[in-house]
Amino acid sequence: MHNSFAASITTAMKIRIFIISLLLTCFSAITYAQPRAYSLSDCIARALENNLQVRQAGLSTEVKQVNREQAVAMRFPTLDATARQNFSWSDQQNPDGSYVFTGSNGNSVSLNSGLVLFNGFRNENTIKQAELEYNSARFDVETMRENISLQVLGSYLQVLYAGELVTNSRNQLLSTGSQLGLAKERLELRVISQADYLQVKAQEASEKLTLANAEKQLQLSRLNLMQLLELPVNDTFAIVTPDFSNAGRQLLTTNAAGVFQTALGYKPEVKSAALQKQIAAYDIEIAKGGYLPSLSLTAGLGTSYNSLAENLKFASQLDHNLTPTLGLTLSIPVFQQKQVKTQVSLARINAASANLAEQTALNQLRKSVETAWADVVSAEKELDAGTGQYEAIQASFEVAKERFNLGVINSVDFLYEKTNLINAESQLLQARYNLIFSYKVLDFYQGKPLEL
Repeated sequence: MHNSFAASITTAMKIRIFIISLLLTCFSAITYAQPRAYSLSDCIARALENNLQVRQAGLSTEVKQVNREQAVAMRFPTLDATARQNFSWSDQQNPDGSYVFTGSNGNSVSLNSGLVLFNGFRNENTIKQAELEYNSARFDVETMRENISLQVLGSYLQVLYAGELVTNSRNQLLSTGSQLGLAKERLELRVISQADYLQVKAQEASEKLTLANAEKQLQLSRLNLMQLLELPVNDTFAIVTPDFSNAGRQLLTTNAAGVFQTALGYKPEVKSAALQKQIAAYDIEIAKGGYLPSLSLTAGLGTSYNSLAENLKFASQLDHNLTPTLGLTLSIPVFQQKQVKTQVSLARINAASANLAEQTALNQLRKSVETAWADVVSAEKELDAGTGQYEAIQASFEVAKERFNLGVINSVDFLYEKTNLINAESQLLQARYNLIFSYKVLDFYQGKPLEL
C-alpha cells in the first residue's frame, strides 16, 4: 500500500515536470520567433558592416597601409646572400704530349649589402607622402560611411512616414464605413436619396484605393531599407517607432555660415581634399629629386673553394680567399631626355588640379550646408502652415460631421469637408517628417550623431 502511494506521487511529479518543461520550450520558441525590431542605430550599424563599397574602401586603406610600411622600409639597407657551385672540364696536356680530360669543382659564397645615402630626398618625401595617402584613404572611408548613414536615415524615416499613412488611411476607411452604414439606414428610411448614398459609397471606394497605394508605398519603403541593410526581403522585418509626439520646431543657435564653419572641422571629405593637395605637392618634390645626384654605399664579403688547389684544404681555402669589398657610387644626372622636367611639369599640373579639387570640396560642402539650412527654414514654415490648416479644417469637419448626422447637410458637402481633412492630415504628416529629416541633416553637418 505504501509503495503504491509513493509510486503514484512519483508519477505525478514526473508528469508535472514534463508539462512545465513543455510550456517553457513553447514559450522560448514563441519568444525566439518574434521578429527583431531594428532601431536607427541598428540599421546604420548593419548597413556599414555589410555594405560592399565600404568594405572595398577598407581594403584600399589596407593597401595604403602596406605602401606606407614599404616606403619606411626604403630607409634600411638591403642584404643578399649568394651561394654558388661550379663544375668544369677540360683537356689537360701531359708531359709526354698526351691529353687527359679532367674536371674540377668549386664553391663560392658571398654577402652583399647596399644603402642609399642620398637620392635627392626622394625617400623622405615618399615616406611623408605615403603617410598622407593612408590618412586620406581613411577619410574617404569615413565619407562613404557618412553618406550611407544619411541614406539609411532617409529610408528609415520614409518607412515611418509610410507606416503612419497606412494607419491614417485605415482609420479614415473605418470612419467612412461607419458613415456608409448610417447612410444606408437613412436610405432605407428614405431620409436621403440614392445619389447621396452612392456618394458615400464612392468615397469608401476611393479611400480603399488610397489605403492600397499607402500599403504599396510602405512595402516599397521597407524594401529599399532592407536592401540598404543587405537583408533578404522578408515579411518579418520591423523597425522601432520613436515617439514623435513632441516633435516640433527646435531653437537654432547658429546660421548657415556658422554651421559651415563647424562642418569644416568635422567633414572627412574636406580633410581628404586637403591631404590630396599636400600629396600632390610632395609629387613635385619627388620629381625634382631627379635633378640632384644620388649617392649609395655598397659592401660585400665573399670567399671561394676550388678542387684544383690540392695543397689547401676546404677550410683553409675559404679563409685565404676571403674577399671584403666596400664602395661608394655617385650618380650625377647629365642628360635624361627631359624625363625629369616632364615629371616635374606633370606633378605641378596635378598639384593645381588637387588645389581645384579642394576648393570644389569646400564649395560643395558650403552649398550642401546652405541647402540643409534652407530646407530647415522651409520645413518649419511648412509645419506651421500645415498645423494651422489642419486645426482649422478639423474644426470645420467636426461641425460638418455633426450637421451631417443630424441631416442638415447632404453627403456632397460632408465628403468635401472630409476630403479636405484627409488632405490636410497627409500634408501635416509629410511636413512633420520633412522637418525631422531636415533637423537631422543639419545636425549631421555639425558633427552630431544620427539618432532619433
